[in-house]
Amino acid sequence: MSKDKPRVRKLESITRQSPTVITVKLFDPPTSDATPGQFAMFWVPGSGEIPIAISGREKKYAEFTIKKRGPTTGAIHDCDPGDQVGVRGPYGVGFSEPAGKSIVVAGGYGVSPLRLFCQKYSNYTDLEVLLGASTEKELLFVDQLEPKIVATEDGEIGYHGYITEPLKDMLLEEDVDRIYTAGPEQMIYQIFKLCKSEGIWLEASLERIMKCGVGVCGSCLIDGFRVCKDGPVANLSRLEELSEFGKWKRTHSGRKERL
Repeated sequence: MSKDKPRVRKLESITRQSPTVITVKLFDPPTSDATPGQFAMFWVPGSGEIPIAISGREKKYAEFTIKKRGPTTGAIHDCDPGDQVGVRGPYGVGFSEPAGKSIVVAGGYGVSPLRLFCQKYSNYTDLEVLLGASTEKELLFVDQLEPKIVATEDGEIGYHGYITEPLKDMLLEEDVDRIYTAGPEQMIYQIFKLCKSEGIWLEASLERIMKCGVGVCGSCLIDGFRVCKDGPVANLSRLEELSEFGKWKRTHSGRKERL
């Protein structure tokens, strides 16, 4: 079966992770075998189609962690186990395997693709996790990922502030070979500047509006970079080429807005 043909799947389970985030599980061999960082196009009958990162797998079952942000994600949140959805993919470029001393830095529900990354590469003893969120309730998968450092913007738990601050201190004390990150683009941009100044390999998962998922419509362009096709994961060298990275985003109509 072509990955571009929508597959109708039954939701096996729905788990609430936070007040705004759920994880759904469904039987889908193609996405269960995806590279960490890849995504699927997710469709709910009567609603739209959106890209969702693959956040976990168990045998032939795939998991998707979804934040309620609009009509389509709201429709997914309103589903019950046993309801049917459409899935196509997996699409995009994922993360490479960690090497040497590697750090995972996740912000908010950006932890989603990095959870699958950690599942696949959990046998890498030099892989450490830094986890940030706005509040303690929005910290995801803490028990599973066992982060070395936790940060919350309101100071409810862990470091009071952004996760990029303890990361700076960590880089002063430890030799780090690679950083893998996903989350708000402002956070990623700060990590990008750190890695550029310190000469550290970086891979980041970017987020943009995606309407087709196959590089045709152009809705996800950052300069000439198609996030759905050339990404969503980009390394430091590629990020350096993107003048809009960390500065601009586009609305559904294509209009540019400052991040």
